[in-house]
Amino acid sequence: MLESHSHKKFWAAIVILTLAAMAFLIATAWVSNELDETRSNLALVEAELEVKQTQLTDAEAELAAGEAELSTSKELIESLEATLSSLQVNYERLITGYGYVLRDPSYQEMKDFLAWDRISEHEYAPDEYTCVNFAADVKANAVRQGFRCAYVVIEYHGETGHAIIAFDTTDRGLVFVDPQLDWEVELQVGKRYYQCVVPPAGHYMTKPPYDDTISRIIVIW
Repeated sequence: MLESHSHKKFWAAIVILTLAAMAFLIATAWVSNELDETRSNLALVEAELEVKQTQLTDAEAELAAGEAELSTSKELIESLEATLSSLQVNYERLITGYGYVLRDPSYQEMKDFLAWDRISEHEYAPDEYTCVNFAADVKANAVRQGFRCAYVVIEYHGETGHAIIAFDTTDRGLVFVDPQLDWEVELQVGKRYYQCVVPPAGHYMTKPPYDDTISRIIVIW
């Protein structure tokens, strides 16, 4: 009788262990499936994140390019506005009877005018008194002296540009001048601006930290 009872307990234990093993296997399989699914979702999220990061980088690059183009456009607009203002003053004087007939100076007359003019002594002030103002003011003074003077817009390959002046001298032809220095400039597209400046003896033009390679020259009379 005791042996039969022990035999029943043994098989009951076997059944319990079998059920426990099956439950463990089922749980393990479920956890494994969940883990695989989680890994798959993680891979998808990482891939999507990489795509978004690439899109963000592209957007930032486009924004930087747009800001650079906007900056160049603003400088060009300022240059043209200064030129328009100078031309309007000259035009108004001509039509009111106070005006005069502008003429091209000789090379020496140009040199004498630049020596007399004091605009180059002004201090450069970002956003307040820049190359645009130097060029416009010297042009206006030249007009007051009866000389024809051009406003010259220089566009660089980089994000900036420059403004200078020019005289079509009667004996040496077109002469470009940087009004901030009163130094002559031999402009050439594709060449860096600082290398085009012709400093007087004992002086030199320093290399700027930005790209001043000339891409376009606009002469406005």
